Amino acid sequence: MDQLKTYTDQRGSLTVAEIGRQVPFEVSRVFWIHHVPQGQERGKHANWISYEYLVVMCGSVEVYLEDKEHAETYYLSSLDQGLVVPPGTWTELRNFSEDAVLMVLASGEYRPDTYINSYEQYLELIGKR
Repeated sequence: MDQLKTYTDQRGSLTVAEIGRQVPFEVSRVFWIHHVPQGQERGKHANWISYEYLVVMCGSVEVYLEDKEHAETYYLSSLDQGLVVPPGTWTELRNFSEDAVLMVLASGEYRPDTYINSYEQYLELIGKR
C-alpha cells in the first residue's frame, strides 16, 4: 500500500497520486463504488489484463488480494492511502462503512471477457488446485 503525499496549509489539504509513480500505469477508466449496503461485498473476481489503483475517498473498505504467491488483506481508511492491484489478482472488497466511497483508476476499458468470476476457477488457473 502506498502512502500518498499530502500538502496541508491554512486553506486545507491536497493529496497527490502521480501517474508513473504511485499509479504505475496509464489511466483509461475511472469509476467509484458507493452506497454499498451493509454486509454486501463487491469485486470477487480477477481481471487478467487491467491494473487498478484503489483510493477510499470517504469512509473505509477492507480489500482482500490474492495471487499465486500470497494473499493479504488491506484496510483503506484514509484519503492518503493508495493500493495497486496488478492484473491476475483475485480481489474482494468487503466491510464497507456506511459512508464509503471507493475510487478506482483502471488501465483498461471494461471488458467482461477478461474477468474470472469464480474463485474455484481462479485457483485452478493459477495452479493452486
